Amino acid sequence: MDCVACGSSEVTERPERTAQGYRRFRCRTCSKQYNERSGTVLNHAQYPSDVIALVVLWRLRYRLTLRDLAEMFLIRGIVFSYEAVREWEAKLAPLLADELRRRRRGKGGARSRRWHVDEMGYPGLG
Repeated sequence: MDCVACGSSEVTERPERTAQGYRRFRCRTCSKQYNERSGTVLNHAQYPSDVIALVVLWRLRYRLTLRDLAEMFLIRGIVFSYEAVREWEAKLAPLLADELRRRRRGKGGARSRRWHVDEMGYPGLG
């Protein structure tokens, strides 16, 4: 992993982790310390990245309301407001859309751009 401040590859991993469990790093060149999420859209997010991604994917895929998502995760013990869902969606939806467009054009490493599922539910390339 390169340094997010100076771009140097002289980086060492620190033994401690963040409160959310992310790895910490220290640049030998500029002495900056950072973690796995530094320099990303979710850098200062209070919640783990996988929870945020799951919320946004469920919002986009199943068209759930903001309040429904907050309530669904509240039942699971994760408390956030519907406004947080709105902010996460605004940050991540354009990135997800760009990635899906890139993969649809065949630049994602897939062998074929078309696929189908047969009667047994097994995907096959077409």
